[in-house]
Amino acid sequence: MFKRLFSLVLAIIFVFSLSACGSEDTVSVISSEPDSSVTSSTPEEPEIPANINILTGETTLDPAYVGKKPIAITINNVRVAQSVQCGLHEADVVFETEVEGGITRLLALFSDPSKVGQIGTVRSLRVVFAEIATGMDAVLFYHGIDHTYCLPLLPSLNLTTHVIGAKSDSFRASNGLASEHTLYTSGELLDKVLKNKGLSEGGNTKAWLNFSSKTDKDAPSDQVANNVVVNFSSSSPTQFIFDTTENKYARARKGVEYKDLKTGERELFTNVFVLKTSITNYPDNYHRKVSLTGGEGYYISAGAYVPIKWTKGSADNNFSFTKADGSKLTVNQGNSYVCIVNSDKVITFE
Repeated sequence: MFKRLFSLVLAIIFVFSLSACGSEDTVSVISSEPDSSVTSSTPEEPEIPANINILTGETTLDPAYVGKKPIAITINNVRVAQSVQCGLHEADVVFETEVEGGITRLLALFSDPSKVGQIGTVRSLRVVFAEIATGMDAVLFYHGIDHTYCLPLLPSLNLTTHVIGAKSDSFRASNGLASEHTLYTSGELLDKVLKNKGLSEGGNTKAWLNFSSKTDKDAPSDQVANNVVVNFSSSSPTQFIFDTTENKYARARKGVEYKDLKTGERELFTNVFVLKTSITNYPDNYHRKVSLTGGEGYYISAGAYVPIKWTKGSADNNFSFTKADGSKLTVNQGNSYVCIVNSDKVITFE
């Protein structure tokens, strides 16, 4: 009798054990089902406006130029020709760096050339500008070229170019200087070249900088930059004077602001970049070799500056910027002026 009672108790305990295990299994299955009431925390990619100007971040681009390649054009910047420059106040981006003999040259970029007036004076091409234009996915216009280093390089670049100098794409305008400083073009003429030859098709729609989504201009730090001087060489200082009314920087030389020869308008820029790098002589001991690998520098906007790091690398790559600590650099919407300067040159902030 005792044995039968003991066996019955064991059986009851076994049944309850199975029931408990089954209950745990059931709970496990239910807890693995997704809770539809929980919202995913993964942020959605911001929608890119259809009419964004990839060079300025502004949503004002004519729809006819969305997805089209911008144009880039080499601009004379020797001291004697600075007073006869045209079109820079309308540029979306301007690059300045050394070319030879202590002088600098400019590369001006425009997303919509159709609305740009007279541009110039136009000069010859150097390696550094060919490499910049390639990374910016631009159609490059120039007159003349460095035959020793630049001309042999062009076939290896994924770059669309057009040599100007014909009556259909340029003109000579008397400005009191030697003929080498008198070649001009216009946005209208260059736009016709683009359309007649189909050169601007297949451009990208990604902005070249991480632009702020706000139209307001924010200072990048509390480090004051009301007056900035970039000494490319003893003969080529470039100054940026902050205009508090415009909330932009006027390009100047020794306190005298540059003005467009044709329109008299000042050259005002929302953003200024100073990129430090190694600039040395090519083997001919004349042309300057500008390294675009990367380095340190400054981002300047809204009356302040912040140290940054930059990279580019190969010609196909575009510029990439971060703050000095490696965090993301957000840039104000608007046009930009980029100084690429030898690391040993003096940059002053006031």
